[in-house]
Amino acid sequence: MKSKRKVLVALTIAQRAYYRGIVRYAREHDWHLVMDMAYTGRIPLGWRGDGILTILGYRKELVDFIQSAGLPTVAITLVNDRVPLPRIEGDNVRMGQLAAEHFLERGYRHFAWAPFLNDVMDAERYQGYAQTLRHHGFTCHVLPPAHARSGRLWQENWTRRRQRLRLELHRLPRPAAIFAYNDCVAADLIDACRDAGLLVPEEIAVLGVDNDPDVCDCAPVPLSSVMHDLEGMAYAGAALLDRLMHGRQAPSRIIRIPPQGIVTRVSTDMRAVDNVKVAVALRYIAEHFANPRLAVPDIAAAVGISRRQLERAFRSALGFTVHRHLVRVRLEYVRARLQQTPEVVGDIARQAGFTRPSHLFRAFRAHYHRSPKQYRQQTAGHTAPGHSATLPQRLLTWRRPV
Repeated sequence: MKSKRKVLVALTIAQRAYYRGIVRYAREHDWHLVMDMAYTGRIPLGWRGDGILTILGYRKELVDFIQSAGLPTVAITLVNDRVPLPRIEGDNVRMGQLAAEHFLERGYRHFAWAPFLNDVMDAERYQGYAQTLRHHGFTCHVLPPAHARSGRLWQENWTRRRQRLRLELHRLPRPAAIFAYNDCVAADLIDACRDAGLLVPEEIAVLGVDNDPDVCDCAPVPLSSVMHDLEGMAYAGAALLDRLMHGRQAPSRIIRIPPQGIVTRVSTDMRAVDNVKVAVALRYIAEHFANPRLAVPDIAAAVGISRRQLERAFRSALGFTVHRHLVRVRLEYVRARLQQTPEVVGDIARQAGFTRPSHLFRAFRAHYHRSPKQYRQQTAGHTAPGHSATLPQRLLTWRRPV
């Protein structure tokens, strides 16, 4: 019986998606994975096997071990790109482009970038973001990096850094849109906004990268995120290592894995408007549209102004009425459910806050010039390129009051 390939998974700091991709390939190709480092963090000096998959990091002892092992090795990501290894990386430039497009679609005119480190991956994401903004006539403010790595020192006084970040946030013209290197940086930004008394997303919209549910759903405000295909990267890394272990030549270029789109949650689920009262009303509608009893007076009361003041502010900022926007939000929910689920139209109508299916049919035909059934037949299963089919989180979690 032919022995299994024995592969060391040299990842000490990695998201679960990396392991899922590696394990999926290993199962399909009958590998034996050596996963000790995921639990101990210790480098298995003297280990022998067939190949190594690694996120190299900045640990000199790990670099020394891999270089001395003399085995086929693939690095997943560009972390520590100075070591010459075959590499798999996400398409960082495309991530930045998607982020810029996401904000531009929502009408933002003021933008910032929040890096993690001054490294090549940060530079690539910023490049895609800033170049796309420049193409549309906008500039991009750069916030201080979350970490300033100097030699072996990573930490900085947290209080001092937070004070500096709050000052930077207050200097931004509002409403502003911030693209962060990853979800952890973005979640920290949302927390800093709260410390600074700034509303997210009404005054500051924040977008991360990785779509890590452990971070995005537990952020102070549920976090929108670019879907970085970490599992796909790891799977591609394992496939490349397999080729190297069979004696094939390493590719001359980095293999790039494209992002899968953007998952929109509350942190960017807002149209950019200069009037904060209108922004608060937009968010209130986004969170309560499914309540069939929701009406314009309720929205005005939640914002703290009269109905007449709210209507004037809406017309001035957006050019249409509060009621028209409420109907549009409900119809957008219906449109998404028709496209992505087989649910009965009557059930979708009730979920969206329409008191009767007939009300939905009239509004839907007036807006889309076809019936819900015709729309479903023509568009089911299709989404726009570069955009996620996932519905905003707040659309999935509302429950009708008892």
